[in-house]
Amino acid sequence: MFRPTGLIGTAGNSSAVLGLACLLLLSAAILADALTRTVFNAPIYGLNDLLEILTPVIVASCFPVTLAHMQNISIRFLGRWLNPRAGQLVELFGQSAALLVMAGIVWEVGRYTAKLVEHGQYTWLLQIPVWPSWVVSTALLAFCLPVQASVVAGVYADFRRGDPLTGPEAGLPDSVEDVLR
Repeated sequence: MFRPTGLIGTAGNSSAVLGLACLLLLSAAILADALTRTVFNAPIYGLNDLLEILTPVIVASCFPVTLAHMQNISIRFLGRWLNPRAGQLVELFGQSAALLVMAGIVWEVGRYTAKLVEHGQYTWLLQIPVWPSWVVSTALLAFCLPVQASVVAGVYADFRRGDPLTGPEAGLPDSVEDVLR
């Protein structure tokens, strides 16, 4: 099974840390807003602007590490019921499809980001440019392409060797009957 190592593993983990830092910043701002509303009856103006800027980065930063650890949505029960090569072939198809979908997402988000840069959109209240956060988000999503390509290569190598299908849920039972025992 593919294990993220080297640059891909480090960069994937770094993107998750970036997302966590942005999420903590956003959480602290929301908590501060709730406290100032309760205690002083005064909201923090511009909090929605912060939400608009940080949310795309938070979401995009989760993708590389999720793909690298093969924690994306997949249905491996069919592949585990088949012989090893057929199971790996099903997994290879699924991971290749995920690569194509990710390429489409990167393409569309890149187009959207280019329009934001071209039109110079700003947040409503604080007039902060929106495009820098979308450029970061697009770069994080674009990094998913080599990550997912390396996952596909790892699954292909497993297929060539005829290794049995494994994944993050390899220890899970194969059927309901296994759970009831």
